[in-house]
Amino acid sequence: MSIDGYITEAQRREAYERQAGICPKCGKHFEIGEMEADHITPWSKGGKTNAANCQLLCLEDNRRKGAI
Repeated sequence: MSIDGYITEAQRREAYERQAGICPKCGKHFEIGEMEADHITPWSKGGKTNAANCQLLCLEDNRRKGAI
């Protein structure tokens, strides 16, 4: 169970397996430790903290998204 927008390790693993290790932004493959969890619909905008709303982005793309 997740609390206050925190994506659990199980949700991270599920997203990683669903994506086959591919960052949906740049299309490159990464190991799970090289990726960061991200809410597809932001938690601050009502997005749920569940596996369906979780994606893993490479560090560069996640930082870029956070800066927007």
